[in-house]
Amino acid sequence: MATLHISEELVGDIKEEAALRGISVEEYLRSAVKRARQLNARQKIEREQAWWLALPLNKRARYEGEFVAIHNKKIIDHDKDKTALYRRTREKYGKTPVLVMPAEGAREIHIYSPRIIR
Repeated sequence: MATLHISEELVGDIKEEAALRGISVEEYLRSAVKRARQLNARQKIEREQAWWLALPLNKRARYEGEFVAIHNKKIIDHDKDKTALYRRTREKYGKTPVLVMPAEGAREIHIYSPRIIR
């Protein structure tokens, strides 16, 4: 068993939170670590998506009709088959969060505005 040195104040907080939930300290710490990992993964995916959407449309258009895999603000792979792309990505990066999303190129947007006639 490993030893972890933390302040008595933090130990008290951890024990109190675990008791409030009716679980052991170890269960509480496991769930806290899991939540932190999930939050970090979600934030990474959101950053990757923001990067992709900020790219000029002409760069994204190169991949139109495909799915792209993005890791650390780089396109690491692309494919028309989402499942194949996902498998390759998992094989190479394991559980590391990697964004896989449809690559949409330039789109024509029509905005219809009603005109009020008096």
